Amino acid sequence: MGVVRFFLLLGVVFWVARFLWRWLQPTPPPMRADGSAHALSRCSRCGTLTPQELVVWQGDRPYCGLACRDGGG
Repeated sequence: MGVVRFFLLLGVVFWVARFLWRWLQPTPPPMRADGSAHALSRCSRCGTLTPQELVVWQGDRPYCGLACRDGGG
């Protein structure tokens, strides 16, 4: 009976370790429907990474929003 308890305890320890390992891993970046990653641009004012679809451009400089573009953010 001691061997059964040992292997049962060992299984629970491995299951908990696997759960913690997966929980602590960083999440991958979001993917598009076609499987490619989103292209990101860094805001010229605050440095925030923003998806290309949401970037506000002024000339050739990308901004994360109107507030940063207008100097108030």
